[in-house]
Amino acid sequence: MAKNETLHIRVNENVKSQAENTLSLLGVSISDAVNMLLHQVILVGGLPFNVRVPLAPDSLVVSSKEELYKKLDAGKKQIKEGKTVDVTATLAKLRDTYGY
Repeated sequence: MAKNETLHIRVNENVKSQAENTLSLLGVSISDAVNMLLHQVILVGGLPFNVRVPLAPDSLVVSSKEELYKKLDAGKKQIKEGKTVDVTATLAKLRDTYGY
C-alpha cells in the first residue's frame, strides 16, 4: 500500500526523544510505529491498549482513619524538619516529564 499521506502532530520533546530511543532499540522509526498503531486501530476497532488512570501506589492508599492520622502526623513531622519540595519546581518537573 502506498504511503502518500502526511501527519503533522505536536508532542513533548522529552516524550519524542525517549520514544525514539526506545524504538531505535527495536529497529523501528516513529513513522513505522505510528503506521503500526493505525493498522492496529483498524484491526481491533479502537485503541489496541487500555487507556485508564493508573492505580495509586500502595504507599498512598489509606484503609483506615488511624492510618490516615498516622500519615498526616508523618507529613507534619517532615514539614517541621524542613523536608519539603517547592511546588513550582515540582509542577515544572511534571510538565517536563509528562507534558502536562
